[in-house]
Amino acid sequence: MATLSKAFDHYQTAEHLLHTTLPLAKDPKILLGIVKSISNCLENALTLILKKEKITVPEGLLKKINTVRPFAARYRLSAENLAFMLRIHEILHLQKCSPMEFKRGSTHIICSDDYSLEILSAKDIRGFLQHVKKILHDLKSV
Repeated sequence: MATLSKAFDHYQTAEHLLHTTLPLAKDPKILLGIVKSISNCLENALTLILKKEKITVPEGLLKKINTVRPFAARYRLSAENLAFMLRIHEILHLQKCSPMEFKRGSTHIICSDDYSLEILSAKDIRGFLQHVKKILHDLKSV
């Protein structure tokens, strides 16, 4: 299962960035790199499901989430898991469209056009990684 191993590789990259690179570099911009690794991990996990279901694999996390949604329960993906995946997609989309980003202390702040803020901290990322680890564990046993 090459796709699941790729998902684990991206997960390990995110873990390394959080626990090794971030404390050394002390640059909150690394938090975005971790979110991107989490997104890649989730994309590979969803690709695995779509291949098992023999469904054409669309490009992008959002399209994969929507394609998997009808049979997510078969793969132990709860509504909470899907909402988490959408949150990861939303963070990256916000960052891509953001007119301004900045760091404040140990957090990375993404500002939208209407000046609403998305604040990323190491604590948030730890929670994201725990959620991803659970999703990968559930997929591994299916």
